[in-house]
Amino acid sequence: MAWAEKRGPWYRVRYRDADGVVRTTPDRYRTKTEALDAAEDLDTDHRRGTFIDPHDSRTPLADWAGKWRQTHQVAASTQAKYDHYLDVHIIPAFGHLPLDQIRRSAVKHWAIGLRARYSLATVRGIVTLMSLMLTAAVEERMITVNPIQGLRMTEPRSGHAPRSAIREVRKRQVPTGDQVLDIADRVKILGGEAAQVMVITAAFTGMRWGEITGLSKRNCHLDQLYLQVDPETGALHEVRGAMWLGPPKTQTAGRRIDLPPFLTELLQEVMDGHDQEQGFVTADGRWHRRSNFARRLWRPACDGDTERDWSPVLPGAVFHGLRHHHKTMLDELGVGDAVKFERMGHRMPGIAGVYSHVSDQMRQDMRNRLQERWTDMTDNRP
Repeated sequence: MAWAEKRGPWYRVRYRDADGVVRTTPDRYRTKTEALDAAEDLDTDHRRGTFIDPHDSRTPLADWAGKWRQTHQVAASTQAKYDHYLDVHIIPAFGHLPLDQIRRSAVKHWAIGLRARYSLATVRGIVTLMSLMLTAAVEERMITVNPIQGLRMTEPRSGHAPRSAIREVRKRQVPTGDQVLDIADRVKILGGEAAQVMVITAAFTGMRWGEITGLSKRNCHLDQLYLQVDPETGALHEVRGAMWLGPPKTQTAGRRIDLPPFLTELLQEVMDGHDQEQGFVTADGRWHRRSNFARRLWRPACDGDTERDWSPVLPGAVFHGLRHHHKTMLDELGVGDAVKFERMGHRMPGIAGVYSHVSDQMRQDMRNRLQERWTDMTDNRP
């Protein structure tokens, strides 16, 4: 039972917690009537089973974020993204506010401001993370509801907002076959044949950056025309300068990747060219760092280089665009969905995912089509 108690010129409300300890709410009241009404509200919440300790609900978001980070377990790369969103965006804007003082309208207004500087996907990620923390606070009975539950950021309809207020979304640059070869040739000049083969491998397998750079020689079954992405150590991870081998992005990313004959020959030359455990390494035998590869090889190859009198091939393109190129290639070649989903490391949805299977004949047909595509791409090259 809660009760009102006079304290100097003010009234306060006191109550017993679950352990029988007398506690005081953080609010002060000018009159006894106001205090008694607040005490009655506490008692009502107790009877309904909806009581929230006022001290918990007044926890600043920054304090709750610190506790939440310690218990929310995610991959290191995801944690790095979460830390950035929290430290750069969420905590500076709302960290000082108690949990029960966060308002949906304020968050939405703030998110609209972010949209002027960041992509829609980034803003959605920031808002989703904040909602995730507030939902956890509800589950811990620190607040009764998540004030931004279901808040969705969408683009305004045409004419409803000035385009100058919205950061334009850059369309993903997906290279054509000729552009892939042009980029690969330039990468060879800058980084050697192994780097060139990395680009070609990504374009003809759809492997992610971490899967290619984390590819172990023991998982290169070139005599049997396939690679294996190990489900435990098949990807190279890089977070805040630290590098290690770990699982690929998803469970289905641990997969077999069939190879056309031309690619097995190129890969064999790379594997025979050094004695390191990983298939693709730098000239001095180290793991590839994404930023170094991008700065020294990829960006000049795509964007052009005035010192070498190179004109741009595909400005702004990223290495991941090679994965998109490969999926487009499979579509153009008429490869079946079962093969495509397995090859890309995605789970096929619905009943098709239950009853569709990849046969040896389907694998061979795809190898033949990829080999033909390579021949078509390179026959007329100088």
